[in-house]
Amino acid sequence: MKSVQDPLTGLLARQSFVDAASHWLGSEKRPRQRLVIFEVFGLSIINETQGLALGDKVLQEVARWLTSKFDPARCVLGRWAGNKFVVLYEPCGTEAFPGEIHRASLGSLGLGSSLGRQADLTRLHVGFCDSASRQIDDLLTFASEALHASTRSTGAWGYRFDEAMHRRLLRRQDIEKDLACAIEAREIGLWYQPILSSDGSSLHSLEALLRWNHPRQGWTSPEEVVHAAAVMGMGETLLQHILQEVCHGLHALADADPRFEKVPVAMNVSPREIGDLPLSDIVSRTLLREGIAPRHLRIEITEESALDSLSSSGQLEALAAAGIAIAVDDFGTGYSSLAMLGDKYVKQIKIDRLLISEFHRSDRRMLLVDSIIHLGHALGMEVVGEGVETVEELEHLRLLGCPLVQGYYLARPTPLETLIAQVRHARMDWG
Repeated sequence: MKSVQDPLTGLLARQSFVDAASHWLGSEKRPRQRLVIFEVFGLSIINETQGLALGDKVLQEVARWLTSKFDPARCVLGRWAGNKFVVLYEPCGTEAFPGEIHRASLGSLGLGSSLGRQADLTRLHVGFCDSASRQIDDLLTFASEALHASTRSTGAWGYRFDEAMHRRLLRRQDIEKDLACAIEAREIGLWYQPILSSDGSSLHSLEALLRWNHPRQGWTSPEEVVHAAAVMGMGETLLQHILQEVCHGLHALADADPRFEKVPVAMNVSPREIGDLPLSDIVSRTLLREGIAPRHLRIEITEESALDSLSSSGQLEALAAAGIAIAVDDFGTGYSSLAMLGDKYVKQIKIDRLLISEFHRSDRRMLLVDSIIHLGHALGMEVVGEGVETVEELEHLRLLGCPLVQGYYLARPTPLETLIAQVRHARMDWG
C-alpha cells in the first residue's frame, strides 16, 4: 500500500489516511480506539489579511505540534482538509489530551509565534470518539459529529461523541433524507417576528424565520435545515427557496395592507451560504424577477461569520450598494468588532440575547450593553435589543436608549396570516 503525503505538512493525505487507518484497525485487536479531528478556527482571517504563505506556516506548525504529541508507531496521523487534521490511536486509560485543548488559542499552545496577537484569536476546535468499531467511516462520522457540536459550543471541554450525539446524528440523517421533497412541496416555510420601537409605539421591521415541522422528527431548527442542505449539496436550492418564500411574504403583506410597504423584512443567511454561494447574484436576480425593491429586504448575518469570512465582504458590499441593508445578529464582542464592521456595509446590529438575558442584574453586562448601544449610535447604526423576555429587560433597554427591541415578551414568531391580523389590530405607527 503506497502512502501519499500532504505536500504542505508531510502528514498523510486524506485518502492515504483512510487506507492506513483501515489497515491499522484490521491489523490488531484493540479494546477500543480514539479518532480525533482538530480544526484550526480563524485560519481564513490569516489567509485573507496576512497572506496564504503565513496561513500555510500555521498549518505546518500545527502539524509539527501534533506529531510531537503522538508516537507515529502507535497512531495514524493525517491532514483531513484545508484546516483540519485527524489522528487515530489507542488512548491510555486516563488520557484527556483532546479535551484539554478544546478552543485553546494557538498562542496559549505555544504555536503561531509569527502571528503576534492574532495567535490568541486563532484556536483549535476538537471532536473525538472512543469506539470499538472497526470501520473507519463510522469513526470519521462520529468524530465529525462531535466536532460539529464543538464549533457551536462556548464550553471549555473537547466534545466526545456519545449516545445523545448518536441520536442527533440519526435525526440529522432523517432530515437530510426528506429535505428535497420538503422544499419541492413547500413544507419548509417562514414565520415572522416583529422588531418594535422600545416604547412599543411603532412597527419597525419583520424578521422571517425558517420553520419546518418534519413528519417524524417534529420541529427542526433553521441550523439543522441549513446543515442538511449543505451535506446534501442543496445549499443554493434552499437559499433560493427561502428567498422565494420571503418574496411571496412581501407580496402578501403589501396585498393585505399598503402600510406594510414601509416595513422591510429580514432573512437570515448562514456563514456557509455567504462563503460558498453567489449570494449577491441570487438575491439581485430574484428581487428583479419578483418586482421587489431592494429596500424591502434585509440580510442578517452573524457577528462571527462577518469577522471570520472577510472574503464575503465583496458580496455583502454588493448587496449594500444595491440598497439592501445588512444586519449583524447575535452581536456581543464589542468595540473591536464594531471597528471592523462599522465603516463598510452594516446598517444594524442586534445585541446578543445572551447579553440581554437578566442583564439588569449584572453590572458588567449592563456596562457592555450600554457601550454597544452608544458606539452603535456613534457609527450611525440601528441597534436592536433581541431576546427580550421580561418587562425588566425591556425597561432597562429603554433607559439605556436602545431604540429597537425584539423578543417573546413583545411578540412571538407566528405564521404570516396571524401576524397580519395582530398588526392590523395593534395601535401603533408603521415603518
